Amino acid sequence: MRGHTGLLSGLVRLLRRPGRRRVRFGLVLAGGLCVASAGLLDGGEDDGPLATARRVERLSAAIDRGGVEVYGDLRHPRQPVSVQDLEKGECWRDEALSDVMARGLRTSGVLRDIGGVVLRSPDAAMSTVNRQLQQVDPRFGREAALSAFDAQLSATANFNRNDRLYNNSFYAGGTNSFLQDYHDYRMELSKRTVAGSQVAVRSLADFDSNNAPANTFRSGWNTAVEGEVRQSLLQGSGLEFNRIAGPQSQPGSYNGILIAQVNGDMTNADFQGSLRDYVSNVENAYWDLYSAWRNYDALRKSHDAVAKLYHEKYELVRQAEQQRGGPSSINAVDEAWVRQQVLQLRNEVKEALYGRLLNGTEVRNGSAGGTLQSGGGVLAAERRLRLLTGLPAADGHVIRPADEPTMAEFLFSWDMTTEEALQRRPELQRQNLAVKKRELELVAAKNYLKPQLDAVGRYRVRGFGDTFAGGGTATGGAPDTSLGNLGTGDHQEWAVGVEFSVPLGFRKAHAAVSHAELNLMRERTVQREQQREVLSSLSGAWTDRERTWQSLQDSLDQYLAARRYHEAIDARDDSTDDRRIDAVRRMSAAESQFFRARAEYAIALKNLHFEKGSLLEYKDMRVHERSAVPAEGVQPAAADGAAEATASAAAVTAGPVLRPQADAISQVRPVSAADEAETRPAAAPVERRPAFWRAAKPQLGRVSQPQAAAGRAKL
Repeated sequence: MRGHTGLLSGLVRLLRRPGRRRVRFGLVLAGGLCVASAGLLDGGEDDGPLATARRVERLSAAIDRGGVEVYGDLRHPRQPVSVQDLEKGECWRDEALSDVMARGLRTSGVLRDIGGVVLRSPDAAMSTVNRQLQQVDPRFGREAALSAFDAQLSATANFNRNDRLYNNSFYAGGTNSFLQDYHDYRMELSKRTVAGSQVAVRSLADFDSNNAPANTFRSGWNTAVEGEVRQSLLQGSGLEFNRIAGPQSQPGSYNGILIAQVNGDMTNADFQGSLRDYVSNVENAYWDLYSAWRNYDALRKSHDAVAKLYHEKYELVRQAEQQRGGPSSINAVDEAWVRQQVLQLRNEVKEALYGRLLNGTEVRNGSAGGTLQSGGGVLAAERRLRLLTGLPAADGHVIRPADEPTMAEFLFSWDMTTEEALQRRPELQRQNLAVKKRELELVAAKNYLKPQLDAVGRYRVRGFGDTFAGGGTATGGAPDTSLGNLGTGDHQEWAVGVEFSVPLGFRKAHAAVSHAELNLMRERTVQREQQREVLSSLSGAWTDRERTWQSLQDSLDQYLAARRYHEAIDARDDSTDDRRIDAVRRMSAAESQFFRARAEYAIALKNLHFEKGSLLEYKDMRVHERSAVPAEGVQPAAADGAAEATASAAAVTAGPVLRPQADAISQVRPVSAADEAETRPAAAPVERRPAFWRAAKPQLGRVSQPQAAAGRAKL
């Protein structure tokens, strides 16, 4: 403490001394401030200029070398599962839809799709940090809009050495050879208020040491404390305008707090829509895989049945006759036909296993939520599901759906469904925000039709003295200390005035108003058309739910009839080969169609919730806000990209993260067992499936689907 006091007293004594020593001190002080502000005295290892220079040099060298940095977990991918592994049946892995969805949400730093957007247009890909990016955008984000009202501290220090000759000694205070040391110090704290006012407090000080004979002192200090208020009375005034447009806006360019908040809400609506699409695509891929597995199962059983017929009726008979040495009694035509059927079914089984490289079921491939596509095999559908849920393309296992689609009829209220769709669809919510944004812009644009009229008030207290601070006389015509004289308040000044400016004709302002009105008209027209399209899509989803429900019942009846037909043909000894094979094929086609109908009905129910904006509630999920900035030293794992991340206390408010409503961690859980037992029909046991397929077929039933207004939709 004693050292600090001695330093301050030394500075005061130095300021009292006139002459070159004070000038040198001022120059050294200014140079020290410049060096410190440039960061040359920073000894930090990460943010210092030397560390920054080395980092830039490394990045430049990496750019010059080219190449791509490959992540460690992607450097050595595994080979896809082989046919031999599939035939052994040791690589199947049963997974429920809830587990698949939970894993996808935990690993989705980017909301994936199967259309390759992340490769074609990476900037258009929606990620879990999009809203955080919008909030911290230094140009158009909410923080940028708030920064226009931050208090500003500014300071200047100027040091001048003047040496000049005057033709008239009157202008130099009595000498024609004028020599002067002049220092000017200025510090200001200013703030702009949300009502359009500008408030500033300034501290002014100047030191003047010259050789004018008429001076009271050889050197002197002038100090002043000044307050200023500037209030806009017409253009730029008012709480509404400054919250909408911001204090530094121009006609047609508005970035106030309200506009930034609407932009953030629109980004959030975009995220909600992308999240809904992602959840829909994951479920689409899951039921695609279910349908492919069931088709493969049916074709494999039909192939085994026909192959068994060929083996028992032709191969075993030929072997027996060859052992006896007698003539062959086998009809060559019948044998060739049955063999051709075996080979054809074998090819169909392989096609059902491998599949073709198609997009599969995805959003907006017929219906908004996705229409079930056929033609994809098990491995192709499983690969799409892996891509969506963040799994590697191959890990030695093949996913097999463990869930069965519901076979209960769900009933909806048309009036409540349409009301939900018009209120909850993210696209309509975003467009409604766009309309409100245009309305705010129109209000701001009309403000520019007013002239600029500002009222200005200024109040100042002055002080003068031989020294800047210290003891001595503080009053009179020759005070010793400038600060002491300032403190007496003997010298006060004030000024009040108005400033007026107006562009003749307001050409730019009228253009801004017309532009805002046309934008508002366009957004309202788009809003109406969006609502019409939503109602049309909802009508299609409503009809498709009824169609798939009827198709499910018909397919079940058809499958049961085909199975009875096959059993009847198989029980008769006089049945020909063509009738036996026809019965096998009919039962296989009916079985594939039945399970395809079940998948279609599950997708139709999901699509109806998709259209009415309740898909996340239907899947028991919600969007949870979290902080964007992780705490110091905490690195979120790659596998938890969309899950929890520890946030620092000073973190900005950030974007959404998906959480299931029933859990605090990023896991998707179904409703409780009691609720599930009330709504899900009882499962009826069916015949034992082969080792590669285990499932139970539930009975048909009717369940009234509750609306979101009365409770969350659930199975």
